[in-house]
Amino acid sequence: MSRILAVLLLSLAAPGAAHAVTKCQNDRDTLYTSSACPAGYRNVTGAMKGQVTTVTKAPKVRRDEQDYLAQRARLSRQIDNWNAREDEQDWRARNTFWNQCRALEYQARASERAMEHTEYWSHADRYRDAVRAVRAEQYAMGCFY
Repeated sequence: MSRILAVLLLSLAAPGAAHAVTKCQNDRDTLYTSSACPAGYRNVTGAMKGQVTTVTKAPKVRRDEQDYLAQRARLSRQIDNWNAREDEQDWRARNTFWNQCRALEYQARASERAMEHTEYWSHADRYRDAVRAVRAEQYAMGCFY
């Protein structure tokens, strides 16, 4: 586990540049550091075998990577445009729905006012039926304030 942690720390510490590495060991752990070994550890850097070699990418590989990244950027912009269009359509649909609800509310209130100000009972009954029908339509549509 400590070896994995040491390699991870090394890879994070040296993203592109080569650093001098000192390998330190004690009875249980191995420690890689860029400075001298701490107390209780002994320097075993000389026993390390192998070298780190960096290989540059071929021009074709670089072009392919750039093409891939450009294609991903185009696709990302296209998806963003689609999402923006869908958001606009959702906004318009919600706006239309609430405008219909508001129109029904105005119609119900107008009928209620007319029912209160009419002089004839037969007209009041018609207005009351109209209000009930509008309220039923509001309920069916899901217009809740």
